[in-house]
Amino acid sequence: MATLKDIAEQVGVSQTTVSRVLNRDPSLSVTDETRKQVIRTAAVMGYKKAIQMQAGEKETPPAESREFRVGIAQMFDMKELQEDMYYMAMKNILDEECFGRQWSTVPLFRDEHQRFVRNNELPLDGLFAIGRFTEEEIANFREYTDNIVFLDSDPDPLKYYSILPNYHLAIRLAMGHFRENGYDQAAYAGSVCTFGHLKESAMDARFYYYRADQMSRNCFDPDLVLDCAMNARGGYEAMTAFLKRRGSAPNALFIASDSIAPGVLMALQEHKIQVPRDISIITFNNTVLSEYSNPPLTSVEVYMKENVRAAAFCMELLWQGDTRGKRVVVPCGLVLRDSVRPETNEHFAGKGETCLCSDCGEKS
Repeated sequence: MATLKDIAEQVGVSQTTVSRVLNRDPSLSVTDETRKQVIRTAAVMGYKKAIQMQAGEKETPPAESREFRVGIAQMFDMKELQEDMYYMAMKNILDEECFGRQWSTVPLFRDEHQRFVRNNELPLDGLFAIGRFTEEEIANFREYTDNIVFLDSDPDPLKYYSILPNYHLAIRLAMGHFRENGYDQAAYAGSVCTFGHLKESAMDARFYYYRADQMSRNCFDPDLVLDCAMNARGGYEAMTAFLKRRGSAPNALFIASDSIAPGVLMALQEHKIQVPRDISIITFNNTVLSEYSNPPLTSVEVYMKENVRAAAFCMELLWQGDTRGKRVVVPCGLVLRDSVRPETNEHFAGKGETCLCSDCGEKS
């Protein structure tokens, strides 16, 4: 029996177009000739639904009443997701958004050949790709559908819809808050180079804007860059090595991911360095790892719900025939907690003098 892929290859359109024609989707923007060619080709190849359509039978409900099926592919496997709560949270929010819109979600998994596969042969109306993917992986996605929306990457702005957080704004907010509290110079903990938009090695956007910010004020110091993996182990090892090399902690530290923060805090605690008394910290992502740290950490919040809603809106535009690529950049915010204190408010005035903090009367 002929498949949607067979029909699509014969006509020269996507599988999604074939599916929507055969499901009588009124929002599909194709010519009448293309629509007729799809039905005619499918009928010749023995596709039951097309034969019924040519016979005038009405067995398929209109597109408004049927459930759309969207695939979800993730860059990380399950083990990697457990070390990066950001992408796991993004997937959960996307599932909720699709459920609210009555879209059925179909997870795609890597097989033993690292190809993305699904657990059934039902056609997909669209696909959300979370993270960064190679050209080969993207070609794999296109075997299922041409309606692809990328979250957190932009592989080809001329072809695809992509949703990105505003990294430039994120760094401006973090470094601006440091400066408001007297810190012109701050250290950086995170990967200097991470996956680029096509999963190639590229300078991380957070580090790029951090370095640009520090260089614009003539205070960039390469020795204050803790280049580490984006996980707790990487943060612990990098901070431990930094303290061994320098003998003291930096006054201020920007951590490029909440996933790094537990390791950094453990290293600081082992050296009896307290936050924020001895070091002020701002993290990125604002997951529960920053919210429930001790102390709770000031963090840049990526508005994941807004990113997901933008992705869903873009998917609907694709279904309406608007296939020209677009990049949507979603703002970030700064959630203030207890990990940054003014540098000018020294905790102790000096030996034998009264503490300058307004909330205590300790003697140094």
